[in-house]
Amino acid sequence: MRRVRVFFSVVAITLLGMAGLAAQPRVAAQEASPAADEQMAPGGLTFTLLGFADGLDLPSPAALQVARATFEPGAGFPFVPGDPTGALVIVESGSITARVEEQTWTISRGAALQQMFASPEAGADMASAVEEVAMGAEGTLQAGDVAYVPGGVSGEVRNAGQETTTVLLVLVAPSGTMMGEASPTP
Repeated sequence: MRRVRVFFSVVAITLLGMAGLAAQPRVAAQEASPAADEQMAPGGLTFTLLGFADGLDLPSPAALQVARATFEPGAGFPFVPGDPTGALVIVESGSITARVEEQTWTISRGAALQQMFASPEAGADMASAVEEVAMGAEGTLQAGDVAYVPGGVSGEVRNAGQETTTVLLVLVAPSGTMMGEASPTP
């Protein structure tokens, strides 16, 4: 159970971090266009938007953790409905399939987002890079995709593919509930 909580905590933190990056405006003057997948800022800093999660209800104060998880083909686990830990999931390689029973959720498609930045003159909006997954339906995240899986839901996550999948996770939970810490006092 502790591994599941840690995994979902890392997933939530990853998703929240990406949402925060997406929400912050970035402006930089430049003489030439950067590569399709990155934006140059002053001083040699490169900023690449990987994905985003919008409209999240988060616990406050919260505990955040960041982790990397590796799923061998066929590996996975069920979500624990009573676990308040949510997770921002960023797929580095491979693919994972997830199902959330109690609510719809979204996947920020990394390839679509990068294509938008490669051709800004096309006038696409951020909504075109987001796929909504219906309550109880499965959604598959590919390399470069980002999703937020809320805490307290039932469902599952698994590697249904034939190759190993690596994900970055940002886990978020109410303060005092992660990594064996005592539960917060009401």
